[in-house]
Amino acid sequence: MSGVEEVKKFIEEHDLDAKILQFDQPVRTVEEAAERSKVDPSEIVKTMILIADDRPIAAIVQGDRRIDLRKLRRVLKADYVRFAKPGEVLKLLGIGVGAISPLLNSMKRIRCVMDERILMKEKVLAGGGSEKTLISIRPKDLAEILKPMIADISKV
Repeated sequence: MSGVEEVKKFIEEHDLDAKILQFDQPVRTVEEAAERSKVDPSEIVKTMILIADDRPIAAIVQGDRRIDLRKLRRVLKADYVRFAKPGEVLKLLGIGVGAISPLLNSMKRIRCVMDERILMKEKVLAGGGSEKTLISIRPKDLAEILKPMIADISKV
């Protein structure tokens, strides 16, 4: 099953008010996503996979901010935090780095931390399971489904 098909199935299974946006060209960066979808980078969220003390972690931050590894390490009470390598992401989620979406069943198996600022938004765009798709979703719905730890984990 492709990442997009898995996201569609996830949306149906959880009866989410989410919409898949399909693009002709890849939306690999926040800048590309903002330009093609005509939204501000703060309305886009990035889902990143990290390793904290040998355990996988999903971290979600706004597109106009960067993850602060020091803050994340403190929040997790971890000795170290690093970004997962592409091969580790593929093994863990079954898809490549460019196709990560918070709406994959494999995401529910790993601990998730969401930056607190995201919940102030009405809607956000997140990865949609491929390099050419995004999903539009309410952050409150994301939090309800993923049950993330909510914390300040980002910086400008």
